[in-house]
Amino acid sequence: MELLDILKSVTGDKDVLVLGYGREGQSSLKRILEAGTYRSLTVSDKRDVSAELPAGIGCISGDAYQDTLNDYDIVFKTPGIVLDRDISQYDCEITSEAEIFTEAYRDRIIGITGTKGKSTTSSLLYHVLKEAGVDAVFAGNIGIPVFDIAENIGPETVVVIELSCHQLEYIKTSPHKAILLNVYEDHLDHYGTREKYGLAKKNIYRHQKEEDFLYTLPEVTAEWGKAPSKTVYVSADDCPVKSFDEYKDIKLKGAHNLLNAAFVYDVAREYGVSESTFIEALKTFEPLPHRLEYAGRFKGIDFYDDSISTTVKSAISAVESIKNSAVLLVGGMERNIDYEELVEYVSKSRLKYLICMYESGARIYDMYEEIDKKEDAPKAFKVTDLEEAVALSFEKAREGEAVLLSPAAASYGYFKNFEERGNVFKMLIKK
Repeated sequence: MELLDILKSVTGDKDVLVLGYGREGQSSLKRILEAGTYRSLTVSDKRDVSAELPAGIGCISGDAYQDTLNDYDIVFKTPGIVLDRDISQYDCEITSEAEIFTEAYRDRIIGITGTKGKSTTSSLLYHVLKEAGVDAVFAGNIGIPVFDIAENIGPETVVVIELSCHQLEYIKTSPHKAILLNVYEDHLDHYGTREKYGLAKKNIYRHQKEEDFLYTLPEVTAEWGKAPSKTVYVSADDCPVKSFDEYKDIKLKGAHNLLNAAFVYDVAREYGVSESTFIEALKTFEPLPHRLEYAGRFKGIDFYDDSISTTVKSAISAVESIKNSAVLLVGGMERNIDYEELVEYVSKSRLKYLICMYESGARIYDMYEEIDKKEDAPKAFKVTDLEEAVALSFEKAREGEAVLLSPAAASYGYFKNFEERGNVFKMLIKK
């Protein structure tokens, strides 16, 4: 069944609610209207969006916008909405754009998720397939609602979808090919425990069939359980490129991206992509901004924007990837992440300075000051915000050294998102 057929089936003669009216909510509403089989259709969002809705569409807004979910037969929940109650406490059917889309095109979908690397891996996979002449489309958490690409999907189209934990949280259909890169501690403000977060990620392969494929690492299935599908364990050794430094045209950096590239190669060669085509595609790939992005040289100092970093692992990886790194900027929203591994790593690293900012940065600073370390261990400083952190980094770094913004923390509460944080960083270093 194609998308509209499924939508007609699930919304036919039902009272339908679209929960959340951001980019995906707007996309869902458009397709449900197109299907046209609902009995009633309402949008619910904390803000008043009534002026943005077509005539005849109901609107619920305000702090109680989630209070009437059980008054509807089916609710299309968007990823940005956190349910007020456990899903088991609702009588209505709760679904999502990602779930309906996966049901419609499951056999053609390559779904990619992971705490870190999913955007780079999914965009690189799409780029490689397109460069190889494969009919491919790309959507999902990257910023393109999956319903928006339905017209571009033909019988032979390969559908590359980046999936977040929020898109996967309640999904009951898994894609034919699934890539699960890693599961680190993240989003604890939403899930409460690492176990609940990891189980959301597991949904990318939990409902697969025997003839499907999971690409992952041995430690992932060791912790979260084996897949019902064929499992391909990926290694960095699978990548035809052993070091990005050997190719002046390749802009990707870091051992973590070598592993991401290995995932892409293992999947792409199933579509006939040769080693030489893969390497040529790597040379023309433009890395996404704010992901270990070289932001420029100012006063002889190299600056790197890794604002996407919200985990301990990603911050450590950034330091390992930039060989002249001397100053690390960390901290942001407090989400009770365990920073013990980070402070221990920094204390033994080649860094010279650790600059800690915002609420979680203050905790990192306190932890770092309390641990035993050698006299020549990196010196830690506590500052109020990113502006002070950048100013101090200019004072401390020397010509030829690098400053890394790799916060190991979320941006929320201080910035709209990690993109804004990275853009502010790049503005500040150019002042």
